[in-house]
Amino acid sequence: MQNANSNDFNRKAPADTTAAAESERIGSTTDVKTESEPSKQEQIPTASQTAFSPAPRRFFPFRFSRRTVLLIMTGLIIAILMGLVVHASYRNTDKYYLRSAAGAVEIWQGTFSPGGKKRILIMPGVQKPTEIKEVYAREAVYPLAFNFYVSKADALMEVTGMPDFVGIKSYLNRALSFATTRERRQTTHARIIQIDRMILFYKADVATTKGTRTGLEAALDYLDQAAKLDPDDIETELIKKKKASIRKLLETL
Repeated sequence: MQNANSNDFNRKAPADTTAAAESERIGSTTDVKTESEPSKQEQIPTASQTAFSPAPRRFFPFRFSRRTVLLIMTGLIIAILMGLVVHASYRNTDKYYLRSAAGAVEIWQGTFSPGGKKRILIMPGVQKPTEIKEVYAREAVYPLAFNFYVSKADALMEVTGMPDFVGIKSYLNRALSFATTRERRQTTHARIIQIDRMILFYKADVATTKGTRTGLEAALDYLDQAAKLDPDDIETELIKKKKASIRKLLETL
């Protein structure tokens, strides 16, 4: 009887042990879930965080089509070529050339185009240089033109009779446009002013010979204009004498 009870106990013990182990496993699982729940709650964003969090950006890849790339490359090539043409055109305007033809020396200048040329002056009677270079600079060519026009003005001053003041002044103005130094510009400008004074002296003499009050008053006006053109001491004294004689003539009228 006692053995039977012990056997019954042994058969029930494993069952009870199994039940206890299952209960313990369920309890531990519940504890694990309970302990992990706060961490899950901490990872859940709050309402304020959800309201102010920026939306994720989407990046779309941008690619040029083959036709667009070809158009861009063509435009760049055209722009570069145009820049080279403009640069070459500017450089060409700084080039000068000398040519000898029919007893005269011609001055040519490069135009605003690659390789273009134009003739700017023919100088008859001018002796050509012993050696003509392929290309000249402005400083080497302009003195030839300056001296040419100055010599033409001097030739008109040496003619017998009344000098051609208009022609002389025209040649001097042309020479002034080819003056490359400050000294030459000052000298030429002084000669032009001297021609202007001589023209005014001539007009005053012509008006005086009329012998009328209108003519004498015009002569005084011409002399006043000449006095404003920076005359030298000799010319200043001449102006004073002419004005004094004209005033005496006016007193007699």
